[in-house]
Amino acid sequence: MTCADARKVVGIDLAASEQRCTGFSYIDIFSRQLEGAICLRSDEEILSTLRAVGARVVAIDAPLAEIPAMREVDKLMISIGFRVLPPTFGAMRKLTQRAWRLSRMIECAEVIETHPRSALLSSGARDVAALLARLGVRSAVKLEALNRDQLDAVVSAAAALCYAERWCSRKVEARDGRIFLISL
Repeated sequence: MTCADARKVVGIDLAASEQRCTGFSYIDIFSRQLEGAICLRSDEEILSTLRAVGARVVAIDAPLAEIPAMREVDKLMISIGFRVLPPTFGAMRKLTQRAWRLSRMIECAEVIETHPRSALLSSGARDVAALLARLGVRSAVKLEALNRDQLDAVVSAAAALCYAERWCSRKVEARDGRIFLISL
């Protein structure tokens, strides 16, 4: 399979530490099916799983900034009512550094930033199951069995799907970043 043949979109709810669960979820664009939602730990685990899945778009729930600093895009998100933590806040500094490093190692796929709680809120869906239903995505995964990290990864994958399909994506943008949400 070549990069252009990729059929999946991926959502990653990145943990600041490799010791904690990083939610990883993927949706097949053509069958419109949520095929997996798992916990991964190391950067190598994430990268090897991405290669195996064959992602076209990867949406990461973490600031994609080279330097952990309060960005204009974070201020804009807050000003329009979305509760994001600035990249300078506690563990967010470590998360931002990991996200930046990881995003530079991802090959083939387009990498975007998202914020799952804000994406779910902007979608108007009451929960993850309702969001998937509104997007016409079936689930091969029992949503009720997933932990918070995996559910956030599912919402991130939905944001990646909307970005890939262009019809349900909402972009919050400033000179120093873009955060992709869902608009239904």
